[in-house]
Amino acid sequence: MKRVILILITMIGITFVNSSFTTLPKHKVAATKNNKKAKFNTVNVTATNSTSDGVHVTLQNTTSGGAYYFFIPPNTPNGVILGQIPEGSDIYTVGLTSTGGAHNMWIYWEHKSNVTGLSASGMALGCQSCAQIKIF
Repeated sequence: MKRVILILITMIGITFVNSSFTTLPKHKVAATKNNKKAKFNTVNVTATNSTSDGVHVTLQNTTSGGAYYFFIPPNTPNGVILGQIPEGSDIYTVGLTSTGGAHNMWIYWEHKSNVTGLSASGMALGCQSCAQIKIF
């Protein structure tokens, strides 16, 4: 009889210990579920600057109100990645400002010749081929 009681107590103990290691407390389960962050796709903002002057870039998102600031160093080779913006159809106001003289500036559909700055609004830059800046 002592042996049967000892076996029963051992089985109950093993079951209790095993179940406590395989389940998470409710507060940890809730925290695990809440820690998942939404992922979104991004596109690279690329630039080319064949001049000896740097260029400041401001991308103001008129849809969400956020802004992105980049700097294009002088003599930047083709396709240097400045940073990333969210992919999508958000509308941006773009500002380019030279740190030196006048240059030809191009972004998406807007192009100005012999200027020290360019400002354009209404640009949907959230595609890889749209977010390209060229200074020459």
